[in-house]
Amino acid sequence: MNERPDLRSLEADPPPELSPALQSTPAVGGERKQKGGLSWFGRPRLAAAVALAVAVAAAFFGIGYLVGHKSTSFDSKHTVVMHGTQRAPEALASIEVGEADASGNLPMLLHVNGLPKLKGRGAYYELFLTVHGKPVASCGTFQGGDRVNVRLSIPYPLNKRYDGWVATRERWKTPHPGPVVLTTFV
Repeated sequence: MNERPDLRSLEADPPPELSPALQSTPAVGGERKQKGGLSWFGRPRLAAAVALAVAVAAAFFGIGYLVGHKSTSFDSKHTVVMHGTQRAPEALASIEVGEADASGNLPMLLHVNGLPKLKGRGAYYELFLTVHGKPVASCGTFQGGDRVNVRLSIPYPLNKRYDGWVATRERWKTPHPGPVVLTTFV
């Protein structure tokens, strides 16, 4: 059988000496001094938040650019980058906007990554142009999925009246428009 050692007979070495800085206790209520680091506006957390926001914006732009420029058969005049909201935080999208045809129809190519495929009959996503951030002009409907590419067309010109784009989650027989899942707004 295994015998357990007698713990009373074990000894330990004395603890190491304290450094002079640790031998006295700090004063209570004293002034805190910041040492080094990022300090824009004197606030390191603000600097970190600004740096994070810049990095996220750059990542969205880069991913949107790559996603939006996969097509070789679509003549894009400009690309709009979208990102997911709290309802679909992993989703990214880009809209390649073409040139209007002789009848005034404006072709678009929508690329979506990471927008969940909706379950159930009558569930779909809808792309809108916005005025004051509110969905007002439908640009078409689509299904979600890991990688979706959808050709859409709108019969009206893009002008300064519209201030952005959103995609909403829709379901038949429910209030319209539904909750926003993709947006161009920050």
